[in-house]
Amino acid sequence: MQVAGNIIVAFVESHSKKDGKNTLTARSVDNSGNVSSTDLPVGSIDFTKMSNAGTWHTTLTPDKKHIAVIGQLPHEKNMPDKFQYFLLDDNLKEIRKGEFSFTGYTKEISIWNFLASNKGDLFIMSEEFDKSYKYPVVYEYLATSSSANIIPVIIADPDLRVLNYTASVDHAGELIITGYSQQKKAFNVNDIPAVGSWYFNSSKPQEIKTYKFEKPIPALTARNIVYNGDTFFLVGEQYSADKEPSNANALQRLGMEDNYIYHHNDIVVTGFSNDGSKKFDITLNRKWSARNTDNELMVASGVINNKLAVIFNDQYGKYINDEYHRGRKLPVAVTIHNDGLMDAPIHFEKELDVKLSSYTLLPFFFSTYNNRMVLLSGNEQTIKTVTFQ
Repeated sequence: MQVAGNIIVAFVESHSKKDGKNTLTARSVDNSGNVSSTDLPVGSIDFTKMSNAGTWHTTLTPDKKHIAVIGQLPHEKNMPDKFQYFLLDDNLKEIRKGEFSFTGYTKEISIWNFLASNKGDLFIMSEEFDKSYKYPVVYEYLATSSSANIIPVIIADPDLRVLNYTASVDHAGELIITGYSQQKKAFNVNDIPAVGSWYFNSSKPQEIKTYKFEKPIPALTARNIVYNGDTFFLVGEQYSADKEPSNANALQRLGMEDNYIYHHNDIVVTGFSNDGSKKFDITLNRKWSARNTDNELMVASGVINNKLAVIFNDQYGKYINDEYHRGRKLPVAVTIHNDGLMDAPIHFEKELDVKLSSYTLLPFFFSTYNNRMVLLSGNEQTIKTVTFQ
């Protein structure tokens, strides 16, 4: 589902074995959440086997006025993967279409992420492995020049490897990938410490910038990139998931799933100049754990009043002297200026009736627009929205 301009669009992929076609159609969604019964054709892929029928992927451009669509045709052995693409405006009118492939590359492309610029340049992201380490690979198709490029994103420093990352397209149409690095010799499977951050810009594919932290940070995971004028922010958090010990055979007989404890600790905000130079690191202290579901412990981030706003649930007792309610979840917003100045945290105990309400803020689900952030809040029966501005 995508939101372009003032319309919400649901895309439907349908496979017909009889016709040998994989079709993508679009349906509008009204303000009440009702999906139209009228299908708008977008594209179709011919196939011979249901197990190899091709795939469709959609993404919204940064200006939120265009939807880019790619169709990956069924893979043929020893042949480059072929793609169809379509660029739709905010009325779902087709304004550009075409085909592309990556000549000479015959391995099937596994799509992990798909992003597009306002101009219609397309960025397909996948991952490759170097022994125990993974790194992103960008399959880039530039509509402005009809060039198709494959870009492995590998840190040049032999002692560093990619730990994790997040990606976004900036308003200049460049793909930005940024995240955290690990030491090659420190590899292990538990709470790998991040030793620094790194930055990639598709306009300078050979230049990957790296920066060290003052000290390693365990289990740091990249969550979001937020752009704000001459600065962009990488928002991450210390996050890990531990599987509870169990009798695997008993669980299998009962058809039960494994149980996990999720740990959400400090939030880390790194500020960069638009050229990728690091400006600052800021740590927001917190400590939470949850069993099996943790949507209420995630972090929401966006721009409000020309500042980065980081919104999350914190512990009630850190802000209000009330021993009886100390362990409750209290919605908190922290705003950070482009120069790294951090305003005092603001909590919303009264606004959201924290002590009386059965609703819990769910920062995992959020969107930003016009100096506002909209988050979901829910209890066991219903969901409602909460707007911060």
